[in-house]
This record gives sequence, structure tokens and C-alpha cells, in this order.
Amino acid sequence: MCSERKAITFAAIMPVKNFRLLLVFTLLLLVFACQDNEADFPELTTEFAQQIGATSVVMGAEIKEIGPVRPVHYGFLWDIQPDLSVIGATNEIVLGQASEPRKFSIKVDNLTPSTLYYYRGFAANADYSKIYYADIVSFTTLP
Repeated sequence: MCSERKAITFAAIMPVKNFRLLLVFTLLLLVFACQDNEADFPELTTEFAQQIGATSVVMGAEIKEIGPVRPVHYGFLWDIQPDLSVIGATNEIVLGQASEPRKFSIKVDNLTPSTLYYYRGFAANADYSKIYYADIVSFTTLP
């Protein structure tokens, strides 16, 4: 009975218009204050090889999320060995810097025919103390 009286008293004190405004404000605050869409670090994906020839290929990748590291240097690593890191890969190319998500690709020439290659996209902070990798993808050049 007392709780019913408090509810009636509260409703009587606060006009309906103000109560609705307070309710809307509270809901908006909850929705936007709890929303954190930024990734903790750059997220990348490697796309499948395109236009595979005997001595060339088009490699593609995408920076899906940048995270707090801005700008990031981005590019590709490729080799005939599957262990691809900035330190261990035979071939590396940096294509530029990005502060927003983006797709990137490059045509690579002078490959060896009938050879299995591995590649991946990467992103790094300015001094390369933090490096982020996409998945490794493979392709075989034509004979």
C-alpha cells in the first residue's frame, strides 16, 4: 500500500511531459554512453588473389577498423614461404598511410611461373613497434 502511495505521489509531483522528457534523456544517455564501436587495434582482412598470371598477380586487402593507432602504414608481404612477418618476409611493400578504413591492392610483377606464393596485408604504427597482420592467403602462378 505504501509503495502504491509513493508511485501516486511521484506521478502527481512530476508532470507527465517532464517525466517523458526525463525518460527519453535517460534512454539516450544509456544508448550512447555504453556504445564503444572503435576497435582496440587495426583489424585487417586479406582478399583472394585476382588476375593470376604466369608472372603477375593482383593482391588485395582491407583495413576494416583502424582502432586508436592513427595513422597506420599499410601494405603487403609476400614470399614462397608461409612465415610472413615484417622481419621474415622476402618481399614487403608499403603503400601509404590511412586514418580511416579502406581497401587496398597492388599488381605484383616478376613472379616465377608455376610457383606457390603466400601473401598478407599488414598495418603498423609510425615506428613499426606495433604491427598488425591480416590472414595469409596463397595462390599459384600459371605455367
